[in-house]
Amino acid sequence: MIYGAKVVMSGHVVEIYEYERDIKTGKDNKDGSKSVGRAGKGANEEDREKNREIVLSRAKREVRRLINSNVDAWDEKPKFFTLTFAENVTDIKWANNEFKKFRQRLSRHIWGCPNNLKYVAVIEFQKRGAVHYHVVAFNMPYVPHADLERIWGHGFVHIRAIDNCDNVGAYVTKYMTKDCDDERLREQKCYFSSRGLAKPVEEIIEKEDLDALRVALSPNKTFEKEFKSEYVGKVSYQQYNLKRRL
Repeated sequence: MIYGAKVVMSGHVVEIYEYERDIKTGKDNKDGSKSVGRAGKGANEEDREKNREIVLSRAKREVRRLINSNVDAWDEKPKFFTLTFAENVTDIKWANNEFKKFRQRLSRHIWGCPNNLKYVAVIEFQKRGAVHYHVVAFNMPYVPHADLERIWGHGFVHIRAIDNCDNVGAYVTKYMTKDCDDERLREQKCYFSSRGLAKPVEEIIEKEDLDALRVALSPNKTFEKEFKSEYVGKVSYQQYNLKRRL
């Protein structure tokens, strides 16, 4: 496939990308360009730093789009809370297993079965090294704070209000740091999500249709920038929020 522009729709947030040079994917990609992965042991510090930025940017983009695709997709208002360990828990595999058991207990508490919760969770490390989780639950009804802490069973649950936030995905991703490429997370994801979530929709758009789309969306534009890409040259990017008018 060859294309020069695309639209990404994540719920009420719309993103437009226009590329100076066409993007080639699949069989059309003759130059062998590949996405950048984790930097290997032989990489220098500059390469590792660049890789950390790429990994973090990609993870933030995925989380932001996934959250915004689901904030209005369920019957409940989304709930945002942070799970912390009272003890200095640094064992990620153990912590992740405890998080899994928590969401299963929470689902049983609400619905009587273990896998009904629709959520996105981001893992992060406190300064002391302890693991904690930022969680957005999309279909969770009101649960008293005391019940949440009892169901968690490992420490504190901090609940954050997002009632007046029109870009929940961006709000949550500000809590994501360079931990996404931390050695402690090697071969593990820096975020989790449940099955059955609504996914962002990507569509190719002809360049001649771009101006009309931009005009139609212009009252809702919240951000725009241009940047250079090694593979496609100049990239023109705009973001629109259908819940917001400038």
